[in-house]
Amino acid sequence: MDRQERLKFCKACTHQKFDTHKGIICSLTNNPAEFEVACTTYNEDPELKHKADMDAIRNQLYVQEVDKGKRFVNHIIDTIFIMLLYIFFAMIYGVYLGITNPQAIDTLDESASIIENITILLLTVFYYTLIEGLTGRSIGKLITKTKVVDENGYKPDFGTAFIRSLCRIVPFDALSFLFSDKGWHDAWSKTRVVSIK
Repeated sequence: MDRQERLKFCKACTHQKFDTHKGIICSLTNNPAEFEVACTTYNEDPELKHKADMDAIRNQLYVQEVDKGKRFVNHIIDTIFIMLLYIFFAMIYGVYLGITNPQAIDTLDESASIIENITILLLTVFYYTLIEGLTGRSIGKLITKTKVVDENGYKPDFGTAFIRSLCRIVPFDALSFLFSDKGWHDAWSKTRVVSIK
């Protein structure tokens, strides 16, 4: 039995403790476990066992970070979806103005580009925060079978999803992937995108 196989038991045992140099060790011997078949002092903690099982499942599901090509595909799909949302809301707003104040449509041309840019930025933050906060998966990630997770492998909470979404609207965030392993919105929100098996 090797160290990794022993750790499956140690992580669920009430006698475990953590040493900064040795990792998980036995509190009875102050050394890493060395048993071959079974530990004679093993005392299972149901909560630790459940946590260890969940960590093992999560590690099996989310072992491989997504490459830049798949991230680019996600970006394209999500951008198209955000643009479709923008067109939908613009049409509704146009119909509303046409019914309630037809003269206002003529004045839209002067400030249209500023309103368009602000609306697209707000839609981007809203879209990513809502969908990644709820599921960890945008439409692009759903199609490419990928998911956003935090440092511990869990779906990000809404606060983390909001920070991640705000980082996306920083100029040149999309280009940050060209110069590092992680884009700014990953690094600053302490998240990563992984493949789902």
